[in-house]
Amino acid sequence: MIHVFHGDSEFEKSEAIAALRCGIGDDPSLWDLNCTVLDGRTVTLTALQHHCDTPPFLGEYRLVIVNELPGKDDGSAETGWLQELSAYLPHVPETTHLVLNVGKALPPRHRLLTAVAALGPKGDVRLFALPALKGGELAHWVERRAQRKGARLGPGVADDLATFIGPDLRRMDNELEKLALYAGGRAVTREDVRKLVPYAQEASIFAMVDALALRQTAQALRLLTQLHNEGAHPLYLLTMIVRQYRILLQVKELMGQGLDQEAIAARLGLHPFPTGKAMAQAQRYRFEQLVNIYDRLLATDVAIKTGQMEALLALNVLVVELARL
Repeated sequence: MIHVFHGDSEFEKSEAIAALRCGIGDDPSLWDLNCTVLDGRTVTLTALQHHCDTPPFLGEYRLVIVNELPGKDDGSAETGWLQELSAYLPHVPETTHLVLNVGKALPPRHRLLTAVAALGPKGDVRLFALPALKGGELAHWVERRAQRKGARLGPGVADDLATFIGPDLRRMDNELEKLALYAGGRAVTREDVRKLVPYAQEASIFAMVDALALRQTAQALRLLTQLHNEGAHPLYLLTMIVRQYRILLQVKELMGQGLDQEAIAARLGLHPFPTGKAMAQAQRYRFEQLVNIYDRLLATDVAIKTGQMEALLALNVLVVELARL
């Protein structure tokens, strides 16, 4: 059997490959004996043929996985290799499952897809594409994933998870496991998400910084009190506020250099959600304002740690002062 797994959803690919590994046999010790992983960027056709032609040992079949397979089909040297590979595919033994893993979506008329389609029932082509946040595609994926786990999501939960986590499907799966365990059979609520999911917790910090930028002192103080009542230590809250304004400083500078959201996220190592929020917030400040605010934050940190002011009181005073800047 020849499998072509293409697309950028590595998490879903890994699940499909894990299912093939389980099919090797009931004894996990057979998995290592009958499973070979090759690097498609360096493997030769001779080496690939050797592994595919080797019969399985006490198992139903051998599994040969070729990762990072080149996807070019444009007359380059890579295309020549794909042509040789395509010619070999009909000769792969029935006792071998060959997985060709390509990290991007291939066009419908790609040489590899055409060759596997010609194999009929011996060929298996699957596209694994990351769901998009826009249009609710990712939220629908979250809902389907939760159903597979037997978890129930309350209104708005799938949308919140899609916004806070983004298309990191492995992390999304882990967070769903955590939320389902915490809910204990009842429907997962937005409050559960806010308590347990890190980016959801940061969302309250974003909201408070938004309120400060708009000089909504009462709203900023309300959010600060809410976070404190939920168990957040004042020094943790100060750390989060400092972190957010440090990000705003960096984002403001990079935006001034003409970088877009994707480039800024890559440069700072940030998730798309906080990057987009930070870009929107940074537009409400001048760079000099952000520098002054950052200096004020550091002064508050010193005042708390040296005992000059009680932590929660210092935070409340800070919020009032920042809203006036």
